[in-house]
Amino acid sequence: MAEIGLGLFQFFLILGLAPFFAGIIHKLKQNFRGQKGIKITQFYTNFFKLLKKEAVISSESSYISKIAPYIILSVNLLVLGILPAFYRYPLFAPLSDIIVIVYALSAATFFITLYSLDQGSPFGGLGGEREWFLTMLSEPSLIFIFVALAIYSKKGMITEIFYYIQKNAAVAVSNGFHGHFSIAIPFMLLISLFILGLSENARIPIDNPETHLELTMIHEANILEASGKYLGMLEYSAYIKLSIFLTFMSLILFPYMAGNAAELPFAVLLYLFKMLMLCFIIAIFEVLNPKMRLFRAPNMLSVAFIISLIAMILSVRGV
Repeated sequence: MAEIGLGLFQFFLILGLAPFFAGIIHKLKQNFRGQKGIKITQFYTNFFKLLKKEAVISSESSYISKIAPYIILSVNLLVLGILPAFYRYPLFAPLSDIIVIVYALSAATFFITLYSLDQGSPFGGLGGEREWFLTMLSEPSLIFIFVALAIYSKKGMITEIFYYIQKNAAVAVSNGFHGHFSIAIPFMLLISLFILGLSENARIPIDNPETHLELTMIHEANILEASGKYLGMLEYSAYIKLSIFLTFMSLILFPYMAGNAAELPFAVLLYLFKMLMLCFIIAIFEVLNPKMRLFRAPNMLSVAFIISLIAMILSVRGV
């Protein structure tokens, strides 16, 4: 029962902090530009306002528009419950297989593009096509990252993979990084995952989450026709997805998972520190880089593909 309780605590803590992490990035970007910026809690306010508003559905849409937001939110919640962010035994630990995670993330992308096409809007169709174009380029890299982690650790479950890395990292530090442990593979995977995180979460330079120009939208074009509670669920799903990728990066950067309640306070503080540091890095990266044209996105995503492929090859060779 203690494991279930701590797993629930981990799940609901990250769920509650998901808009906070997105708000931190947004706030930092505005401060770096010399703007006063929004409140960090603004995304919470927006979400609760949307829940109170009536959802307006296009007469051209079908039942897909009514069920897709629930499915997208549920799938992201499933992945969130699989992650051992700071506690070794997540809520849905038996489902923490790498194949489940890849297919779940793909299912969320499928339904959000299906939702955009169901609206009968030209901009929704444009956003759906661009979303799948980027997904087609990023999914192989994401698969290679998980396969490299599985080969590297000789495990197939996410919880076991990062626990293995945590143990070996501790041994490597104590031995002065002499022995079989190599920091090259996790470092390469971290770079690749950072690039994919920008693409999958519609961040600059791939996309601009703050844009209001329909012709340049990708993710925002998919939910352009959404309103009310449906828009609130889709936006909260985006916050959760961002937290998922940030959590994966934090686990590769420095994995530390508490095994019991006594270790939990330090694990939570370390997790928050890593997440805030990644939010700061993303904000800096987005401020320093302009949004690139869509046909240039494959150049950036190909870098992630090559790095993840090399990391997988090095994992096979046992470097």
